[in-house]
Amino acid sequence: MQYSLPHFGELSLEQLEEYYNVETAAGVSLDLNFEHTRIDIERADLLKSWLEDLDYFQQQNKVAIQHDFKTGEGEVQSYIRFYIEELDEEQLADIVGDAESDEEKSAVLLDKLRLKRLGFYPDGKYGTPNFAIFDYTIDIDGEPCNQLLVINWNDQREIVEITWES
Repeated sequence: MQYSLPHFGELSLEQLEEYYNVETAAGVSLDLNFEHTRIDIERADLLKSWLEDLDYFQQQNKVAIQHDFKTGEGEVQSYIRFYIEELDEEQLADIVGDAESDEEKSAVLLDKLRLKRLGFYPDGKYGTPNFAIFDYTIDIDGEPCNQLLVINWNDQREIVEITWES
C-alpha cells in the first residue's frame, strides 16, 4: 500500500527501506528509521501527524529547554555553560555579540539553538523506546557544533528526557 508522508512523499508500507532522509528548506535533516519492512496504517498515521505538526513540537521543545535551563533540573545549563567556558573569546563573541554577563550570554546562546536533525523511530529501530529524537545545536563559525542538545519524545507526544550528547 502506498502512503504519502509530508516531506518524504510516497512510501510503500509493505516494502519499507531501513532508512529515509530528506532535508527541509530550513536545512533540517529529517530521517525515518525502520526495524521492519512493514508498518501498519495506525503507525503510519501517527508518523504523518507528527510530520504535519513539526511547528508544534518545535514550540514545545523551546518551552521545555527554557524550563530545564531555568530550573537547572536537566542538562541545558551545563550545555550552555560549555559554550561559555570552552569557546575562545573570539568564537564566543561571534555568537553572542556584545553580551557581557554570563546571564546575557546564556540568553543569546539559548536563542541561537537550532534544530539540526529530527529522527523518527516508529517501530523501535536500534532498540530505542523513543518515537522521535530532536537534535539541537549552535553554529560556530557558520558550522553546526558536534555538541547536541537532544530531546527524546515517546509516541504519546510526551517529552521523555533532554540530554547532552556529542
